Amino acid sequence: MLAILKAEFRKLLTVRSTYFISIFAIALSIFLSFYLSGWRASAADVLSPSYLQNVMGTALSLLPSFGALVAILLIAHEYRYNTIMYTLTSSNSRSKVLVAKLITVSVYVLALVVIGVSLSVLAMYIGLSLKSITLADQIVYWKDLIWQGLYYAWANVAFGLLLGFLFRHVVGAMSVYFLLPTIEPLLAMLLRDNAKYLPMTALNSVTQPGNLSPGKAAQVFSIYLIIGWIVAWVLFMRRDAN
Repeated sequence: MLAILKAEFRKLLTVRSTYFISIFAIALSIFLSFYLSGWRASAADVLSPSYLQNVMGTALSLLPSFGALVAILLIAHEYRYNTIMYTLTSSNSRSKVLVAKLITVSVYVLALVVIGVSLSVLAMYIGLSLKSITLADQIVYWKDLIWQGLYYAWANVAFGLLLGFLFRHVVGAMSVYFLLPTIEPLLAMLLRDNAKYLPMTALNSVTQPGNLSPGKAAQVFSIYLIIGWIVAWVLFMRRDAN
């Protein structure tokens, strides 16, 4: 298993798309924090005791979507360039390959979020200092912020990787990932109160105010993930490599 994990991390860290997407995501988060939360902030804005938590929450909401793209590419590129055959023949278990990829993207998104949020907060302070604005005393609910942010980040990459396994095609997996948040508001008109149980609606409720509590929303989306991964595992075990 250790050899498979090393191979997956090597694949992740030796493709340019991982660095392009990661650098762009972190740069965008830094810019938004510096410009909107720092440079454009007024003295009245920073009086809010939740200002810092809102800045970190914004970064935590932005970065995981880019992490999901990397997760999709980790598996979809293997089918696109027909390297999946080498991956499967180098392991005695397809299940180990699946688990190794999930662990790899989980570690990756954790690093992405920690680096991105830290630099975003630093950028905000730099922006405020350039305008000689001092942030008021802040109240940060670290427990909620950490578990909600980390779950949201992990759930995004787990979902992205799941789509990659299901579709085995870059365009197909990315299209579904970005179209679901657009389609769900239309379904909400039909489902009404039950729309809160739709997958992306539930996931967003983990970090944003919604009709479900963060804990309940995480449970709902976890059920979708479990069912989806069972289907993905069965198909991955049975499908041909090409």
